[in-house]
Amino acid sequence: MKLKLIYIISSILIITGMACSEINEDIAEPVTVSVHKSGIASPSSANFHGKILQQQNWNLKECAVCHGANYAGGVTNSEKGNCLTCHTQSAGPEACNTCHGDFADPTRIAPPTDLAGNSGSSAKGVGAHTSHIYEMEISEPLGCFDCHANNSVQGEKYVYSHLGSLPADMALADGSYDANTFKCSNTYCHGNFSFSKAESANKWAYTADQMTGGNFSPQWNKVDGTQAACGTCHGSIDASGTLISALPNGHTGTFKITDCVLCHPAVVDKAGKIIDPVKHINGMANLTN
Repeated sequence: MKLKLIYIISSILIITGMACSEINEDIAEPVTVSVHKSGIASPSSANFHGKILQQQNWNLKECAVCHGANYAGGVTNSEKGNCLTCHTQSAGPEACNTCHGDFADPTRIAPPTDLAGNSGSSAKGVGAHTSHIYEMEISEPLGCFDCHANNSVQGEKYVYSHLGSLPADMALADGSYDANTFKCSNTYCHGNFSFSKAESANKWAYTADQMTGGNFSPQWNKVDGTQAACGTCHGSIDASGTLISALPNGHTGTFKITDCVLCHPAVVDKAGKIIDPVKHINGMANLTN
């Protein structure tokens, strides 16, 4: 009886073992799971993650779900999933020049390049950003919020707060911008100013109750020097852009541009070139100093 029982138990174990062996042999080899399509890291690919982000309105929060709040890999648990390998700035992918500006230079966060990848100044997203911010020679350089709305939301990172549909929000301190013609209008920095004779200590300089600018409407994406030439903002130019007079309306005399130095020596030199940008387009009439 005991031998029969032992035989039965042995048979069951053998059959069970054979069955397990067969199951083990049927297990498929593990496969590599990929959320992204081929080309996700290649700027030339249609599947490049920058292009995908643009289609999703640059929603970086979706990236952080897998790659981690610090983008160092998160649940991807792989070197390829570490965004900081390429995004080496302290803010990682949330740095301003990830989306616009020079990706290789953290000090250049304004276009070129724009959100559409354009770098030429004729593109509306590029335009005169460089001459207003990085290469300003006739005044103090502008900052982002001088022209764009500061869309901050309490408790949320600015990188998320300011995202929205194109065109970019404009919030000029004075005047306006036409997104169809790419022109600014009624802005102080392009001649929409008025100085009162009654409030001036130098009434001799006036021929009218007010001294006013030319109130020029520059075209944002025409970057050839003509849109900020002397006479466009204060004075007058003809249809061809030739300077007729550099004097504001209501200013005494018939002075030439090279004569400005006579009364404004701290601002301009004998050639009519601005030598102190801080004292030009600053809301004041700097006379003799």
